[in-house]
Amino acid sequence: MKRIAHLALAIALVYPTSLLAAENASVEAIQQQIQANQSEYDSYHRTLEGEIAKAAQFERDLASMRTNGKALEHNRQVKLNEMNVQYERTIEDPSIDINEAREAYLSAVRAHKENKDAITAKYNEWQSKLLDVEQLRLSKHSLLNKIESLKEKLNNARVDRLFREFNRQDQVTVNHEITCDRNETIGKCSERGKFLAKQKASKRFLDQLYDGLTEAPAAKQHRPYSEAYVLLLRSDVTQDGFSGAGNYAVQMNVELKGNLKRTEGCQLLGLDKRYCVAERAQQDMAKVVTVPKASDGSAPIDESVMYELTVRSNVYDDEVYIDGVSYGSTRLQIMLPAGPHDLEVVKRGYETFRQNIQLKESTTIKVEMKRAQFAFNKGEKVQDILNGDIPGPQLVVVPAGTFRMGDINGSGLENERPVETKTLNNSFGIGEFEVTVADFRRFVEETSYVTDAEKDRGCAFYEQGAPVWQAQLNWRTPGYANTDNHPVVCISQRDATAYANWLSEASGNKYRLPTEVEWEYAARGGKENDYWWGNSVGTGNANCGWCGSQWSNISAAPVASFDRNSYGLFDTAGNVWEWTVSNASSNGSVVRGGAWNFAPRLARVSTRMELDPSFRANYIGMRVVRER
Repeated sequence: MKRIAHLALAIALVYPTSLLAAENASVEAIQQQIQANQSEYDSYHRTLEGEIAKAAQFERDLASMRTNGKALEHNRQVKLNEMNVQYERTIEDPSIDINEAREAYLSAVRAHKENKDAITAKYNEWQSKLLDVEQLRLSKHSLLNKIESLKEKLNNARVDRLFREFNRQDQVTVNHEITCDRNETIGKCSERGKFLAKQKASKRFLDQLYDGLTEAPAAKQHRPYSEAYVLLLRSDVTQDGFSGAGNYAVQMNVELKGNLKRTEGCQLLGLDKRYCVAERAQQDMAKVVTVPKASDGSAPIDESVMYELTVRSNVYDDEVYIDGVSYGSTRLQIMLPAGPHDLEVVKRGYETFRQNIQLKESTTIKVEMKRAQFAFNKGEKVQDILNGDIPGPQLVVVPAGTFRMGDINGSGLENERPVETKTLNNSFGIGEFEVTVADFRRFVEETSYVTDAEKDRGCAFYEQGAPVWQAQLNWRTPGYANTDNHPVVCISQRDATAYANWLSEASGNKYRLPTEVEWEYAARGGKENDYWWGNSVGTGNANCGWCGSQWSNISAAPVASFDRNSYGLFDTAGNVWEWTVSNASSNGSVVRGGAWNFAPRLARVSTRMELDPSFRANYIGMRVVRER
């Protein structure tokens, strides 16, 4: 037991000295001390558990002996009574032998005394063991306190190490090339190129600082919330020049220094701020360069302080502009000099985000892009963003107005007459292009929709003046070379309506097929000619049969292969017929616009072809309307 007591005393005596040594010890040395002390602590813990078990056994033995003592006391009393009875009998009969009764009593007395002595010895042994346990507990607690104190020193040492590793100085060589703007002078272009090169060097150096940290994973995890920055001490152009293509290239040596306050070290390591107390931080501030100096002690050439700006947004494929310069899409991390900057984030279908920022520290900006609310002014481009950040079809706004509808020039068919004056009281958005294969594929992938052609009979194609059904044809394989940019075909009016309904659900706005009035009004583009460009089809103006294009009588053309009309719509003449929602009779629907394998006369703006709504062919597609 003396060995344990002496060991506990030794721990108590050595403890302050070892911790004092740990003050200036390295992280690795402190970790080794913690590991060694932890092993000793674990050994103490196991020894203590063994001693506690022994003490408990002594206590159980003592309880058993006390129980046995009560039985022995009872037996002694019984033997005493028996001996007294024998003594009383000798008064009447002196010949009675009482030796046996007396020996039995004396034996009971001896057994009781031996048990009592054993109880005293066991009690003393138990108390001694309890003292051993208590001393072991004290030693264990002292060792635990030492370990925890070393852990405190370890965290301080970790911050010290991070502080030293980050606040270092180095030179970075960087190459950068830019294209000069047309309205930019040579001097302005070279100035911008050098600035972007220094910006690139600062970002690279900051990345190197983080990568070079011993605890890089932990620091990088907290990097977005850190105010650490880079000081640009000096920069030297080693090579630069302009190319004939209007590009400016520069190579620079840039001298930089990391700048991390001690309080930031705690944040980067995820430690409590008490390890970066004000007193210690003030001591370390003297080590942080606040006025940048070059390595040779001369006055700085460039005194810029570079901070890291992180820009995040709730969408993708956006574009970030800082001070009018595009830096790509979010998530963006860039080094910028301290001071004011104009931030702008743009994306089609969303309101532009603008913010003026005063960069005083490394900063993270979370941009919440909002879907655009369109004014529906004439010629305005509209493109809703669907659920899942999927771009919807691109639309153009057609203004409200009045027009004459039908066979104005008398060259049409009977079902185009009489000519009527129609008024549209509201502007509306209509597809700039016919719905493409890519547009329709998004719908199918999102909904697992199966078209009528894929369910039954396939799709019709035109042969010798009549439609012929072929089971293998559908919107994926229409019977000619098909790309994502071709108009989708082989769809029934039901398929077209299903697509428009999906757009409504996915965008939160009302989409549908155009009425005949809307379609003809938009297709005319404000003109009263047979075609939006005139009364003669000409050559190469549209994709229709015998219209002189490379696709005539062969296949549909990719959308926008020809000029747009004055309202901004492509392919309103030819390419593929387009479904409308107007009923020509009680059991029919109407397609408009003509197609790649139909005569030029049928591509006139007033031509109407009546069909059953379940019909589908590789020359019939669609265009959508979006209400305000």
